Amino acid sequence: MNEKLQILLPVFNEAGNIENLLSEIDKALKNKIDYSLIISEDGSTDGTKDILRKIKNKFPMYLISDDKRKFYSKAVMDGINAATSDYLLIMDSDGQCDPKDILKFWDQRKSTDLVNGYRADRKDFMYRKIFSNTCYLIYRIFFNVPLKDPSFAFILMSKKVYTSLSNYDVQCPDGFFWEFNARAKKRGYSFSEVTINHRKRVSGHTRIYYYKDLPKIAINHLVGLLKIKFFNF
Repeated sequence: MNEKLQILLPVFNEAGNIENLLSEIDKALKNKIDYSLIISEDGSTDGTKDILRKIKNKFPMYLISDDKRKFYSKAVMDGINAATSDYLLIMDSDGQCDPKDILKFWDQRKSTDLVNGYRADRKDFMYRKIFSNTCYLIYRIFFNVPLKDPSFAFILMSKKVYTSLSNYDVQCPDGFFWEFNARAKKRGYSFSEVTINHRKRVSGHTRIYYYKDLPKIAINHLVGLLKIKFFNF
């Protein structure tokens, strides 16, 4: 029996990216992997909703769509709770992840419980890299997660992993995958990484970690990690 893969994409205001990205995914995987899409749309206001409704039957897609914003963490958790496949791959919908790399994850699916993407050549602003590197040092001290890039939303996991991590109160909403990987490590799951092609955005712009927001995000992030580490939230 063929193993099935679902690909979860949280989507907010990606009208300039989403149709092309789904076409890239289909081209990369068609006749190679038995796959389907979970699109967790988060109250977009730029025409993304109309595009997704128009192309819903063009791709093997399950669409979750909301009138109001629930924000990234809730969008991801809703998608995880909708998953039913043997494996789940989560990736962002901004086009910076190369769908061709999904085959690398799939080839490694038996090696560990989670396979994470590693941005060896990260296409981001320098201040975001500095912020992430600082968080990473603290994170490794707290959790010792064996990953070079634990914050990145390009990750494949088996069903036992995503079902066991589908119902918790998110403590780091601005760092969802820092928390997700920490919780996976605390449960004893194993990790591996694949180097991926991190691309520049073609359309739109990144909406988190603006320079002016970093102090508040840093404090919230640290408090959330402390709760997870020491208080079993």
